[in-house]
Amino acid sequence: MISCLTTEVVKVVEPIKFYEASRAYIIVHDASGEGSDNASFYTSLIEEARNQIESLQRATVKIETADILDYREVLKTIIRIIATERAIDEMSTIYLNISSGTTEFATGAMLAAVQDEEIIAFSVKTKGTNLNLEQVVKVCIVDGRAIGTTKAVSDPIKVLTFGSDAPNDRLVACLEILKSQGVDKNYLNFNEIIDALKAKGVWDYVPEIKKTRTDDSQKERMFLRRNYITPMLDKGWVVENHKKRNKFDLTSKGEAIVSVYGKE
Repeated sequence: MISCLTTEVVKVVEPIKFYEASRAYIIVHDASGEGSDNASFYTSLIEEARNQIESLQRATVKIETADILDYREVLKTIIRIIATERAIDEMSTIYLNISSGTTEFATGAMLAAVQDEEIIAFSVKTKGTNLNLEQVVKVCIVDGRAIGTTKAVSDPIKVLTFGSDAPNDRLVACLEILKSQGVDKNYLNFNEIIDALKAKGVWDYVPEIKKTRTDDSQKERMFLRRNYITPMLDKGWVVENHKKRNKFDLTSKGEAIVSVYGKE
């Protein structure tokens, strides 16, 4: 089971009991750089959840740290955990608890579940709370106005979705190669991109047995354009540089794809 823990220990522990999970992955906020009081508070929550789960003598617990307010990082972490779990046991049933943690975690969890029909996403409802009305009013009423527990928010960040299917690994690898050139705008030519794809082990061009007037190098460049570059253009991951022919820049969607699905 994959969960996210903020302050709701019960929402993490009880579903693990219910489904009798044998392995529990808990994604938590990295509070190491915060003040001692904050770090101590979050550590106590994590330890409480770990102790309750381990007391069942059924599940092992693995704590994963991530920015749980960044749905891209959360999604990348979930995808990595799923890959790790399937490397342990391909037949393992994987549950995703979308009720625990932040809304960003829930967003990332649902994106992961939509792209993988073998994942079981579930939610739980709150049946009771430790806060009474007087405590809620004390926290949520400020200067006589009911404003809730949040003091301020950041500017909105658009959620970029990736479709119902996980992106092709070959295209993501090619996207990573194109992104790497963007550091100093030292654009790679087609042959250099092909060499980089070969080094990554994702170049699947098979030379034709029948010889034609077109040399093998040109055929490879044509294959790259047709099977890698054009699909990425069609998906809106890259755009052609308007000043340099056959040079490509990542779009915001392409950047998002790399940040979530990139291997490096």
